[in-house]
Amino acid sequence: MLSDNDIWYLLGHKVQIELDTGDVRRNESTTGHLMTRDPVSHSLVIAKLDEENCVKEVEWIPSSSVKSLKPLEDTKNNPDEVNTIFDKYLEEKESDSSDSEETIKNRGLKVISYLKSHHLDVDEKPNGTFIIAGTVRFERPYNTDNFYCDIPIVLKRILKLVGDIDT
Repeated sequence: MLSDNDIWYLLGHKVQIELDTGDVRRNESTTGHLMTRDPVSHSLVIAKLDEENCVKEVEWIPSSSVKSLKPLEDTKNNPDEVNTIFDKYLEEKESDSSDSEETIKNRGLKVISYLKSHHLDVDEKPNGTFIIAGTVRFERPYNTDNFYCDIPIVLKRILKLVGDIDT
């Protein structure tokens, strides 16, 4: 495997990764632009770009699955441009600053009253966060992107339920 310095210089470059499938008869590889490598586990993250140079797919590859990593020539993109694309892809969405404090509060209360009308327990915390059914967190600015839960099926059901109203 490559050293940390070698990986550092490959960030943003197009690479081909030969994968260990566990079957010596089957060779598989994947290609994409190297986004990062976890410093502890040495797992790799690559991004596949579409024709418009937007991130189409992000792929995580555990270090145990990597047989080899080979840099490829990419005449279409230079690494600095690719890293800029990554930064744009990963930047956090800024909340809509045009929303007043009153609008944000009303939006949250509308969602909470809707959930309570469906017989869900909702607790409000002092910081303005709501806990729904003891597992789902609902935070400011109270949009559908602001629901958080460690149990995917619960989160999916809550999002489906609130999808019926306009947040």
